[in-house]
Amino acid sequence: MSISTNAPKPHVPDGVRYARWAGHALGSVLICIGIVSALRGLEGSFEIFKAIYFILYGIVLNLPFSRIPEARWKGSFALLTLCSAAFVFVMVVSVMFSYMAAADRGERLGVPGLEGSLIFLALLQVPAVLFQRKPDLLD
Repeated sequence: MSISTNAPKPHVPDGVRYARWAGHALGSVLICIGIVSALRGLEGSFEIFKAIYFILYGIVLNLPFSRIPEARWKGSFALLTLCSAAFVFVMVVSVMFSYMAAADRGERLGVPGLEGSLIFLALLQVPAVLFQRKPDLLD
């Protein structure tokens, strides 16, 4: 015999919904970047790793976290958290390699604005997914 609860679900704030939309967009962009990088040809093991990681992380970002059953939600949330933290390291290493390559050519790179924005959107997804699932934690 199953017990059915008809309690209304708490309302998810608009900001959380917008953050998740940004996460889906980021995931789609990362998948496209990974595929385009692979099609153009990859030089070095880090570039291969980065392309594969972008595709996998993009898939994780596009998972339907709000519809995952409770038993699997904790594991999927932990996966998102670990992947988001790893994304920061991948981006930092990528920027460092870009700076080293530019220094070898005698150039100087500016502020990594795109990379910083991608990191911000990636780290935004962890609380957005949590508050989308449990909006009552915002109170």
